[in-house]
Amino acid sequence: MPHHPGPQLRQGARLGHLERGAQGPVRHRGLPGEVRRPAQRRDHNVTTLSVIDLQGGYRESVPVFSEVGFELDRGAIGVIGRNGAGKTCLAQTLSGALTTTNGSILLGGRAVEHLSPRARVSAGISLVPEGRLIFGQLTVRENLEVAVHAAGRGEKRIAAMEEQFPILGHKRSMRGASLSGGEQQLLAIARALVQEPTVVILDEPSLGLSPIAVDNLTVALRQVLDEGEVAMVLMEQNGELLTGLCHSVLLMDQGAITGTLDMGDPADQDKLFESYLGV
Repeated sequence: MPHHPGPQLRQGARLGHLERGAQGPVRHRGLPGEVRRPAQRRDHNVTTLSVIDLQGGYRESVPVFSEVGFELDRGAIGVIGRNGAGKTCLAQTLSGALTTTNGSILLGGRAVEHLSPRARVSAGISLVPEGRLIFGQLTVRENLEVAVHAAGRGEKRIAAMEEQFPILGHKRSMRGASLSGGEQQLLAIARALVQEPTVVILDEPSLGLSPIAVDNLTVALRQVLDEGEVAMVLMEQNGELLTGLCHSVLLMDQGAITGTLDMGDPADQDKLFESYLGV
């Protein structure tokens, strides 16, 4: 993969010492009507997520990635790379499922790299894991109840998620295993959002989904982003999601961030599909 330093990142994301650019155009495909989630308090003078010289791996003596750094103020950034590049390991390290071996993770200016996964949820980081990992034998409602109680949130959050994603309200009494792949992914996302995060880490959310399900997923996540209270980091290989949701995409190769693509730049969008997605 050739090194591509890319243009300036848009909408508050920075890589290394790049300066912030102006807001670029983002493709928007809205849903009928509008649902508002309860407002969260955010200090807009503090960067939402700062990742500084981060290193992690499945074993402390064998790092999978190192010297990863980026900042995210709002919106969504993507991370793309070949299988084995370190995306899932990075997602699990950001969420606390894996231990940080070096570097810092700041959430709203607060260091969280030494916090447990549960403490990071309380601080404002939620993970949508690869493969969804919902509780198949529990109902849709019970899946959300587990998440809301683990995070110490109120039952009103479940009602808000059922309003946000009506299909989950309609199927609240059905077992998770009976849902389609797209519906299970919405449940996994709702399970993260019910915890009232500031940042959601999504690991390969389009994995195993049909094109129609990916399109519906893009619309649902776009709606969440447009409400402006949650920032997202997407570890993803699907160009539809990356161009539809992200203002910039970080290129990951052999455990390092090698450059960035600006999704507000048509030339960079073309490069994403031609060089990194094999289209």
